[in-house]
Amino acid sequence: MSHLAGHEELGALIATLPYEQVVEAAQKQLHRLAVETGLNNYPEVKTALDAWECGAAPPQPDQTSPLALRLHAVLAQADTGREHTHRRAAEKIALGIWGSPYRSVCESAETRSHFTLDWRADLHADLGNQPLPPIPDDRFWGALRNPAIDSSWYAAQYRQDQD
Repeated sequence: MSHLAGHEELGALIATLPYEQVVEAAQKQLHRLAVETGLNNYPEVKTALDAWECGAAPPQPDQTSPLALRLHAVLAQADTGREHTHRRAAEKIALGIWGSPYRSVCESAETRSHFTLDWRADLHADLGNQPLPPIPDDRFWGALRNPAIDSSWYAAQYRQDQD
């Protein structure tokens, strides 16, 4: 949940959007990340992201799939060449395809913030340019009722404040 809180009003918007809309934003953020880091030049990455963005089910997290093998190769190469950007991008692509879209959209944007100034505007556009809510406080997170997001710690804090 902290990845959402760290994005302030964009995090609050992500937390309240329908799941499908967050998935679409995560797909767009991953595609941007792949293009900006050059990982889109690998056919396994480009094919998987393009297909997923077009509505195909993401590939299974099989260690022997072409995408998994490519991402492992990128990680190994990044470790030997100190290519931290490629390493982070490969990790975020794996997280995005096989993990939580809520976490993915935030972490992809965070990675993009290291090399593009437009990351916030891009993220807002990928979320549909909806009006931004106020910067959330602990009460917002404590009252959040999104089953995909664990806000139990904030809810417990909010209950204590009410007592």
